[in-house]
Amino acid sequence: MISIVTASYNYEQYIGETIQSVLSQTYTDWELIIIDDCSSDNSIKVIKSFSDERIKLFVNENNLGLKGTVKRGIEEAKGDWVVFLESDDKITPDYLEKKVQIAKKYPEVNLIFN
Repeated sequence: MISIVTASYNYEQYIGETIQSVLSQTYTDWELIIIDDCSSDNSIKVIKSFSDERIKLFVNENNLGLKGTVKRGIEEAKGDWVVFLESDDKITPDYLEKKVQIAKKYPEVNLIFN
Protein backbone atom coordinates (compact mmCIF):
# COMPACT_ATOMS: atom_id res chain seq x y z
CA MET A 1 0.00 0.00 0.00
CA ILE A 2 1.03 3.58 -0.66
CA SER A 3 0.27 6.37 1.80
CA ILE A 4 -0.20 9.76 0.17
CA VAL A 5 0.37 12.56 2.67
CA THR A 6 -1.17 15.95 1.98
CA ALA A 7 -0.84 18.92 4.30
CA SER A 8 -3.71 21.38 3.88
CA TYR A 9 -4.11 24.94 5.07
CA ASN A 10 -6.71 27.18 3.43
CA TYR A 11 -6.63 25.43 0.04
CA GLU A 12 -10.39 25.28 -0.46
CA GLN A 13 -10.13 26.23 -4.14
CA TYR A 14 -7.54 23.53 -4.99
CA ILE A 15 -7.93 20.58 -2.62
CA GLY A 16 -10.88 19.07 -4.51
CA GLU A 17 -8.83 18.74 -7.72
CA THR A 18 -5.95 17.28 -5.72
CA ILE A 19 -8.22 14.62 -4.20
CA GLN A 20 -9.83 13.87 -7.56
CA SER A 21 -6.39 13.25 -9.08
CA VAL A 22 -5.75 10.62 -6.39
CA LEU A 23 -9.17 9.01 -6.91
CA SER A 24 -8.34 8.72 -10.65
CA GLN A 25 -5.27 6.54 -10.07
CA THR A 26 -4.93 3.30 -12.04
CA TYR A 27 -3.14 1.84 -8.99
CA THR A 28 -5.77 1.49 -6.27
CA ASP A 29 -3.96 0.23 -3.15
CA TRP A 30 -3.46 3.59 -1.47
CA GLU A 31 -4.63 5.75 1.38
CA LEU A 32 -4.80 9.52 1.24
CA ILE A 33 -3.85 11.09 4.55
CA ILE A 34 -4.94 14.72 4.65
CA ILE A 35 -3.83 16.75 7.64
CA ASP A 36 -5.67 20.05 7.93
CA ASP A 37 -3.66 22.64 9.82
CA CYS A 38 -6.57 24.70 11.24
CA SER A 39 -7.92 26.09 7.98
CA SER A 40 -10.26 29.07 8.30
CA ASP A 41 -11.88 28.58 4.88
CA ASN A 42 -14.10 25.72 3.65
CA SER A 43 -11.25 23.27 3.02
CA ILE A 44 -12.61 20.70 5.48
CA LYS A 45 -16.08 20.87 3.92
CA VAL A 46 -14.57 20.22 0.47
CA ILE A 47 -12.50 17.28 1.79
CA LYS A 48 -15.50 15.74 3.54
CA SER A 49 -17.55 15.96 0.33
CA PHE A 50 -15.55 12.98 -1.00
CA SER A 51 -16.82 9.63 0.24
CA ASP A 52 -14.05 7.08 -0.15
CA GLU A 53 -12.84 5.07 2.83
CA ARG A 54 -9.24 5.45 1.63
CA ILE A 55 -9.39 9.20 2.28
CA LYS A 56 -8.52 9.91 5.90
CA LEU A 57 -8.85 13.43 7.28
CA PHE A 58 -7.08 14.54 10.43
CA VAL A 59 -7.50 18.07 11.78
CA ASN A 60 -4.82 19.62 13.95
CA GLU A 61 -6.10 21.10 17.20
CA ASN A 62 -3.48 23.84 16.95
CA ASN A 63 -1.69 25.23 13.92
CA LEU A 64 1.54 23.23 13.64
CA GLY A 65 2.93 24.76 10.45
CA LEU A 66 4.05 22.74 7.46
CA LYS A 67 6.81 20.78 9.20
CA GLY A 68 4.62 19.64 12.10
CA THR A 69 1.69 18.88 9.81
CA VAL A 70 3.76 16.75 7.42
CA LYS A 71 5.33 14.95 10.40
CA ARG A 72 1.86 14.11 11.70
CA GLY A 73 0.91 12.82 8.25
CA ILE A 74 3.90 10.48 8.24
CA GLU A 75 2.99 9.24 11.72
CA GLU A 76 -0.58 8.47 10.58
CA ALA A 77 0.56 6.67 7.41
CA LYS A 78 0.13 2.89 7.25
CA GLY A 79 1.60 2.23 3.80
CA ASP A 80 4.86 0.62 2.76
CA TRP A 81 5.71 3.77 0.79
CA VAL A 82 4.93 7.42 1.47
CA VAL A 83 4.19 9.93 -1.29
CA PHE A 84 4.02 13.64 -0.57
CA LEU A 85 1.38 15.55 -2.50
CA GLU A 86 0.88 19.27 -2.06
CA SER A 87 -2.72 20.34 -1.56
CA ASP A 88 -2.65 22.49 -4.71
CA ASP A 89 -1.05 19.87 -6.99
CA LYS A 90 -2.42 17.04 -9.11
CA ILE A 91 -0.90 13.72 -10.16
CA THR A 92 -1.43 11.94 -13.46
CA PRO A 93 -3.63 8.80 -13.41
CA ASP A 94 -0.63 6.46 -13.78
CA TYR A 95 1.61 8.25 -11.25
CA LEU A 96 1.38 5.65 -8.47
CA GLU A 97 1.47 2.72 -10.87
CA LYS A 98 4.77 3.95 -12.33
CA LYS A 99 6.27 4.38 -8.86
CA VAL A 100 5.26 0.83 -7.90
CA GLN A 101 6.86 -0.53 -11.08
CA ILE A 102 10.12 1.21 -10.20
CA ALA A 103 10.00 -0.08 -6.61
CA LYS A 104 9.47 -3.65 -7.83
CA LYS A 105 12.20 -3.40 -10.46
CA TYR A 106 14.73 -1.94 -8.02
CA PRO A 107 13.93 -3.41 -4.57
CA GLU A 108 17.11 -1.93 -3.08
CA VAL A 109 15.78 1.60 -3.67
CA ASN A 110 14.59 3.51 -0.61
CA LEU A 111 13.59 6.80 -2.22
CA ILE A 112 11.81 7.63 -5.48
CA PHE A 113 11.23 11.23 -6.49
CA ASN A 114 10.71 13.29 -9.59
